[in-house]
Amino acid sequence: MTLFISTSVIILCVLLLRNNVHKNKNSLYICFSLIFISLIAMLHYFNFTEPNQFCLAVLAVHIIPLGYLIGPFLYFYTRNTLIHTTKLSKTDYLHFLPFVISLISIFPYFFTDFDSKLKIAQVLLDRPHYISKINTSWLYPSYINILLRPINILLYSTYNLLMLFVFYKKNKKVLLDKKQDYIVFKWLIVINSIIVLMSIGYTNLTLNFHNTTNDLTTSEEIINSRLLLNYILSMLFCLIPILMLVFPVILYGDNKLTNKVKSKVVFNKDDHESLITTAALILDFVKKEKNLLNPNFAITDISSALNLKSKEVLYCFNVILEIKFTTLRKELRIDFAKKELSSDALLFHSMEGIWMKSGFSSRTSFFVAFKEVTGMTPLEYLKSLEI
Repeated sequence: MTLFISTSVIILCVLLLRNNVHKNKNSLYICFSLIFISLIAMLHYFNFTEPNQFCLAVLAVHIIPLGYLIGPFLYFYTRNTLIHTTKLSKTDYLHFLPFVISLISIFPYFFTDFDSKLKIAQVLLDRPHYISKINTSWLYPSYINILLRPINILLYSTYNLLMLFVFYKKNKKVLLDKKQDYIVFKWLIVINSIIVLMSIGYTNLTLNFHNTTNDLTTSEEIINSRLLLNYILSMLFCLIPILMLVFPVILYGDNKLTNKVKSKVVFNKDDHESLITTAALILDFVKKEKNLLNPNFAITDISSALNLKSKEVLYCFNVILEIKFTTLRKELRIDFAKKELSSDALLFHSMEGIWMKSGFSSRTSFFVAFKEVTGMTPLEYLKSLEI
């Protein structure tokens, strides 16, 4: 079960990266957080559930530093999604210190011959508690990593929930008014809550493991000693791939909050009148097929092409046109796709050719957008034309 779930999470993360990384670089943080969690779950699976000397030798020790990236990556993903940025400040790089220290500490182990690693793996399978006696680190005892990793993740994920609570109190009305924003916010709450619960359970298991002094304790006895807690952790881990499917906007769409419209820049009446003309130019520019059907077409292209400031472009969309750029782009692309489907285009192009020609980056994003705009799937729309 654990191996299947871990593999599923990794596959879904690859899909998420494929569909989202060009739209939102923050996808990298959540994907790698979940991939690293999956690798650690695999490590425990091959150590305790289905002992496997070779797989344990491959994973053990090598992935220890990755555990220190889960918390920071989850924090960057949560914070950056809330404040609508992908950038890290100079102080943000301090979060990588535990990872760097851990990597330096085990670095010599990477050059240990594999036969020696296989022997260490077999010892861990036969006598799991020997992990406190086998030292693969030269800066500090290896077992400290086992204690610190879950605590590190717990601290970060707990702080994330506090940050989300504060954000909700300040922006409750805006979140409730914007459906997609609220869905993304719920996703952040749920994924952080699950990781908090998992890290609490994992910390409990780790402390229990180190408080057991019987050197003869086998992997099976360790599992059985906390059987209920192991089941709970497995169920929580099961929720991750399920949630990634329950929240399709995360897997297939832009997993970020839209900016709250704040017009700190006040345009006077004359500026407003001139920007009405500008808004018309912007609309014409967006409707040009070579722009609209470019998968990478963004609001920055409008600013640079028409020599406008970003605040002027945003003002035109939010105040004069009263529609978000992304919404207008999506609706115009769907209108183009509908025309293609209504014509004989399918005689010369497949459905894949239609969504690619319409400016969408993937089949799934096309189907989701088509459903949102028309209330029908492309296939249902084709059938409606036949009636």
